[in-house]
Amino acid sequence: MLLWKDFSAWLCIEGKEAPEYDVEVSEDERTVTCWIASELGKKFSVHWTNSSFYQCTTGRVKMDGTDCGGKTISGRILPQTVCKDGLTDGATLKPFMFSSLSLTDDDAYLGGAFLPDLGVIKLVITPTQVSSNQTRHSGRGSDLSTLKVHERSKKAVTQQITLAQAKMLATPITFVTTTPTGPAVVTFLFKYRPIDILRANGIAPPCAPVQSSPPPAKRVAKENKPLVNQETKPARVKRELATDSESDVIDLTQGSPGPRRKRVKLEGFVQGEIIDLT
Repeated sequence: MLLWKDFSAWLCIEGKEAPEYDVEVSEDERTVTCWIASELGKKFSVHWTNSSFYQCTTGRVKMDGTDCGGKTISGRILPQTVCKDGLTDGATLKPFMFSSLSLTDDDAYLGGAFLPDLGVIKLVITPTQVSSNQTRHSGRGSDLSTLKVHERSKKAVTQQITLAQAKMLATPITFVTTTPTGPAVVTFLFKYRPIDILRANGIAPPCAPVQSSPPPAKRVAKENKPLVNQETKPARVKRELATDSESDVIDLTQGSPGPRRKRVKLEGFVQGEIIDLT
């Protein structure tokens, strides 16, 4: 959501609020700019809220430089939110939709006044005065021309905004005439590109790495080894020493191969005393 004092604005793509990237605010120009990821064939709508600006305001929307009408907030009861989701003749609505840009190599299409705003959704909010006259029909065509751009002029823009198939409105729309009473309060600019282009230019964060599942834990077979001798080492020493009741000298080398070693005399050994050789 973009914020400017008493106003906020955002885009919804297929009913979900679109993330905004690289938001910039210009205090001098009263402009808030961001990038959004466009998706081919997806419908979208422009939303804005007046939270505390107690004057009548009109938000007018432009798609790729083409005026697409707007909505008015009276300013008497706030906060109030409105939505612009397409072009209407009062009885039907053609929703806004992201589409592929039509390219040509015909030099007659080089340049063009719309090119600076190609790939931009603009919302300009201005204080206005509403005429007392109301009508059921807008008196203007309900269409958004398909752009055709020279292939050398697209400047990394690969999409444009067109209109989806018309649908009947449950309630007919009433149109009013407004007159500006002052300069624009704020302008919100949504620059749209495919998410891959935004990532390639460092505007949107890269894809999160796919985490592979850890390999299944290996089962370790427990071998039931036969217990040869469950008697502890100190206990064995105690038993072996206890059997030598005739002498106070213990030969620790008995049964060992190689040259015969000296006999070790244990001073002060008492029969039945435990000596831990570990």
